[in-house]
Amino acid sequence: MLWLFVTPLEARQDISNYIFVFAAAAISAAILVLNVVLKSIKRNQTGTERLARKITNLTTMRHLEQIYGLSNSEREFLWTLCRGRKVPNLEYHLRFEQFSDDFFNTRYYEISGQAASDEMIQDQLSLLFSIRQKCDNVRKNQYNISSTTAIPEGSSLFYIADTKEQYQINMISQTRDEMVLSIPHDIRNNQIRPTELSKICLLYQTKMNTAYLGYVRVIRYQNTTGNGELVVTHCNNLMRYQRRQFKRIPMNNMCSFSAVKVTAGGPGKTADITYTPLDRKYPGKLIELSAGGCSIETPMNIKQQQYIHLRIKIDALEEDGVTGLIVATDPVKDNRSFVLHIVFIKVSKRTRNKIFSKVYDYLG
Repeated sequence: MLWLFVTPLEARQDISNYIFVFAAAAISAAILVLNVVLKSIKRNQTGTERLARKITNLTTMRHLEQIYGLSNSEREFLWTLCRGRKVPNLEYHLRFEQFSDDFFNTRYYEISGQAASDEMIQDQLSLLFSIRQKCDNVRKNQYNISSTTAIPEGSSLFYIADTKEQYQINMISQTRDEMVLSIPHDIRNNQIRPTELSKICLLYQTKMNTAYLGYVRVIRYQNTTGNGELVVTHCNNLMRYQRRQFKRIPMNNMCSFSAVKVTAGGPGKTADITYTPLDRKYPGKLIELSAGGCSIETPMNIKQQQYIHLRIKIDALEEDGVTGLIVATDPVKDNRSFVLHIVFIKVSKRTRNKIFSKVYDYLG
């Protein structure tokens, strides 16, 4: 019989003897890590559920002040809207768009229906909209998409032509590989058909006013709805674009405007500035509106950095006057009209509240 003897040195050099030990140690470590992770998840879930069940209180107000950058007057006003009402914890629930919209919508109609002076109502609405705007801006900056596959069917987008003009289109449907869009039309309702296989630029803006740019390729044209459709590829590298402070909405109202005489009431940077509209008025069309500015279309080519006074209809009741500064002028394709992009310089609190009400669809 042949006996094989292994010396202690040879046994130590044989790594196979340690495999079982290493494997057991690795499994034990993995189990330990998994237990730690599961406990952490459970703690977070429990903490989130507890946060959601709480009622808004003064501690909540201090947290909201830090999260959304509220002023003292905004924090105190928000607390008056919640005190004694058992409002669900705003620190948790304002993160969700639907809750936020319902909350501010309800408070808007409560404030508007008060038996109080118009001045008091306008002051309260101004605070309400300021708080909502800050909440919306924080929430939209936390939300990010990278692919057009995340855009819901039925959404509105804009086709940006080489001339920088924007034409609204709708996403009819999409698959994993392509999107079916409506064909864009110009202001005379003529179809605009980018060349097949060419790359085109699309602009998408979320409900939270976060805008994204992306390039897609035109695959083909088809006609399954009777109106014709544009079929394009998806874009998987959307880029953030123009993080606007105020939510904008499209408009289609006639307006008028006039030049402005600017006078200073004294020397230095602290001098009072007066903006006086001149008598002569010119026609235009209001095509976009926000609480911070607007865009109008006009046959007149007015250079940027000119002050302008506008008479616009925000609702069907009356005209409102606002003074602004033209920050950009874009020609329309045929060069017969121009789009003036305007930042508001002087607007009354009542008019700004009315614009906010229109933007958030409170006016219908």
